[in-house]
Amino acid sequence: MPIHVLLNCVGDPIPMFTEAGVAAEDVIVTPNATHLAIADLHRLIHGSTAILAPLTLKVDGKFLDAAGSSLKVIANYAVGVDNIDLEACAARGVTVCNGPPPMVEPTADIAWALLIATARRLREGIRLAESGDWNGYDPQLLLGHRLHRGTLLVVGAGRIGAAVARRSIGWEMRVLYTARSRKPNLEVPPISATKVTLEEGLPLADAVVLTISLEQSTRHLIDAAAISLMKPTSVLVNVSRGPVVDESALATALIEGRILGAGLDVHEHEPAIDPRLLECPNVTVLPHIGSATFEDRLDLTRLSVRNISAVLAGRKPPHEVASPEPSP
Repeated sequence: MPIHVLLNCVGDPIPMFTEAGVAAEDVIVTPNATHLAIADLHRLIHGSTAILAPLTLKVDGKFLDAAGSSLKVIANYAVGVDNIDLEACAARGVTVCNGPPPMVEPTADIAWALLIATARRLREGIRLAESGDWNGYDPQLLLGHRLHRGTLLVVGAGRIGAAVARRSIGWEMRVLYTARSRKPNLEVPPISATKVTLEEGLPLADAVVLTISLEQSTRHLIDAAAISLMKPTSVLVNVSRGPVVDESALATALIEGRILGAGLDVHEHEPAIDPRLLECPNVTVLPHIGSATFEDRLDLTRLSVRNISAVLAGRKPPHEVASPEPSP
């Protein structure tokens, strides 16, 4: 029963699988799978019973058909599953799993790192300090905007959004959030958050942090119209998925000074980044490292192995992604 690991995980998954009762020879690790030609990738996965997939790999109907009818489970090495056709998986009886817990705290940390770095203009400060052109202390030098007792809008208050909101307590911030349903745990002290619509929250926020899943309805959720609702002194941070933001509209708004700045860990056309964003001094960019701690990625490998092992043993996996509602 071949289990294909199509990425270079943190930690060796083979002994983790053997501890779960899987024979080592049944686990095939292909670290460069995303760089294979489609035909070669399809030949590789034929006959798989389980696949551990990176978020950069598109799992669609053709991929599933190439794997064949023996495929039981796809474990995504991420929390988001926008790279997976859930309907195609459901139609073929393939269980989809993800790994939310290890993604939460490190991604919330990166969101706050980007928020502080952008609001306090750290990119510009580092460049000046390293340039040799700094002439010493100046009370007017690189004035940013304070976050203390400002208003934070969390767009998509799931696990990561809640962790972002929790970190605002030290800044005594007013917290607003958007979500499909109310989050009672956020609405009580010490966070005391208020549920709003996006259109209600954007004009009030000093900081907007995107932690929402990428779906068709959230693609370009932050477009030119949404940005026009933001304060000129506000900061936008994206740690969700790049296409949630219309990157071209954002670049235009930043160049024209319509918002203070942006902190981006994810990008619309990864690994490419709009050159105008790279040239903007008021943009802090990172290369999609939201969950990149050794400990959390190692936990993700372990959880992925547990997800796969549970499905193959006929048990409910720790983190199964719900199947989509049938199309009308």
